[in-house]
Parts: sequence; structure tokens; C-alpha cells
Amino acid sequence: MMERPDIFLRKVSLFADLSEDDLKKVARLVRSRQYSKHEVIFHANDDGNALFILKSGVVKISMMDQEAHEVILKLLYPGDFFGEMALLDGQHRSATVTAVERSESLVLEREAFLNILHQQPELLLAMLLTVCRRLRQTDEKIRSLMFADAYGKVAETLLRLSNEKGERGGDGICIRLPFSSKELANLVGITRQTLSRVMREYQRAGVLRIAGRQIFIIDEARLQREALG
Repeated sequence: MMERPDIFLRKVSLFADLSEDDLKKVARLVRSRQYSKHEVIFHANDDGNALFILKSGVVKISMMDQEAHEVILKLLYPGDFFGEMALLDGQHRSATVTAVERSESLVLEREAFLNILHQQPELLLAMLLTVCRRLRQTDEKIRSLMFADAYGKVAETLLRLSNEKGERGGDGICIRLPFSSKELANLVGITRQTLSRVMREYQRAGVLRIAGRQIFIIDEARLQREALG
């Protein structure tokens, strides 16, 4: 049985404090969109005319560097929203968003979104807090790309993934990767060859165990030291 939009939206931090009536108003304005694996939801520099709330799947936010290599800034999961910056400032999209796996989002058009903000100004604060948090994470990623060595970059990325979607169990913290090793390398900010070398070293040292697209963090403290170093 499909979950009603208003029930799902209640779980989204942006709309969590709305009344039932207001939540149903928002639910009537959104439309569902499905995306296949690797489908681009929007490109950097596209017009920003909608807010997206991810209902299922995983999407990545990415940009191209000066050498036309993809840099993945962040992964988003169900309950996350994206596309808000272009709606707030009226500028073009600042990054590209792509479905990592088959995904579904609820789409709220700009005019409807701005009308809701006029009626519910508290949503703006919640949205700005999310924007600020993402900007801090982007700053941290830039510092990592500039100053950390490959081992520190891998450690920082794996710890971030474990905090976002890791599952603790008897074998350590399990991270189920929704994408290829090349995309993981793009997320870390290193080449795939360097990623393979670092992951092999971490496995030999007993820090990680890799089984297909599952990574088990066995020595979390060692990764934290590497990330700080």
C-alpha cells in the first residue's frame, strides 16, 4: 500500500512542525516523480523552479572540477530535500543532482512553495538551518580536499557515510554502498587507483572488511585518528 504524501511529509524535518491541515495543503500541491538509476534530476545552471523531497532511493549532489572530473559533494537519502537554494535566491542551480539508484521524489513548484513560505514563515528558518549545515559540510570537504592525505580523505568519507546510514552490528559498522567504486572515489576526491590502494591497506591493518558493496568498519577509533590527522 502506497504511503500518503501527508504521512510521508510528516517525517521530513522541514514540515515536521506543521499542523495536520497545513500538511494536507502541502500534500495536495506536490507531485510524484520517478527517476531511473543514473538519471539526472537537474543540471548545474538549470533554472531553479521546484523544490524536491526525496521519498525513496539515493541521489548525489555533484559538480565538475576544472579538469571536467566529477566531485560528489553529498549523498541524500529519503526525507532529505534539495533544490532549495535556487528557489530562495532566484538564481540557477548551483550543482547537478543525479539518482544513484531508482528513486522517487515529491516535487513542489516554486510558486506554490513561495506561497507556503508566506503563510508558514517558520519553514524558512528550518530551510536556512539545513542550508547552513550543508555549507559547513561543503567547507569541511574543501578543507579535506586541500589538506588531508588520501588516508585521511578516505577515513573522513567512510565516517561520514557511517553516521548517515551505517548499521552497527557484531561485525562492526556496515556501510552499504549504493554506487560503484569510481563514484566512491569521486565522493572521496581521489582517483579510483588511489582508493583501491588505501582500502587494501586499511583491510590489511584490520581497520576495514569489504564484502562486495558492503564495507564493515572494524576499528572506528583508528579511522577517527586518520581523519583528524
